[in-house]
Amino acid sequence: MIRPAHVGGHLGGFHADIAAVLLVSTLAGAALCGLAVVAYRRRRSRSYLLVVVALAALLARPLVALGSSAAMVSAETHHLIEHALDTVFVALVLAAVYYTRSVEKRLDEGEL
Repeated sequence: MIRPAHVGGHLGGFHADIAAVLLVSTLAGAALCGLAVVAYRRRRSRSYLLVVVALAALLARPLVALGSSAAMVSAETHHLIEHALDTVFVALVLAAVYYTRSVEKRLDEGEL
């Protein structure tokens, strides 16, 4: 018999250990996203905005998992959304790095 990969107790479909990890992940993601918003407000740069949106995508992952554990999102949809959010996160971080290294550099040098 295959057992689920978690420890701790559960009541019916509720798994306390998974819920705790998702709660901590959500709170940490929200704090990180909040700090990114503060940094963006100070800098007002497009690259900082891209980082904020990337971190918002990262924050959405545990929220989708919570929706799945509450049977509001199917397992297939949960899997698809999480992979899509991973792709969005990576694309936005790469865009922020590219923008910072090329576009902002040219703006500073007065080329554009």
